[in-house]
Amino acid sequence: MQAIKALYQQGQVHLLEPITNVEEAELFVIVLDKPATTGSAIKTLIPLESNSEQDFKVLGLAHFFDTDKDQAIDWEDYFNVKTR
Repeated sequence: MQAIKALYQQGQVHLLEPITNVEEAELFVIVLDKPATTGSAIKTLIPLESNSEQDFKVLGLAHFFDTDKDQAIDWEDYFNVKTR
């Protein structure tokens, strides 16, 4: 799996980085509006200030998900996103 950057202009997608070592692939696209148009999508990705309550919750979740069963699952296979 690779993450690449592209621009969408006038109905065309222009890759800003090459896709390397791939002959055929299925692409999943996430569209982020330019800040000048709506700005809402980009503003939601700004990290929030951390505090001890949030840190405590994150530690609890990390411990909950860090189990032997979780480590044994191939998540790419489970969600069917392996290289096709």
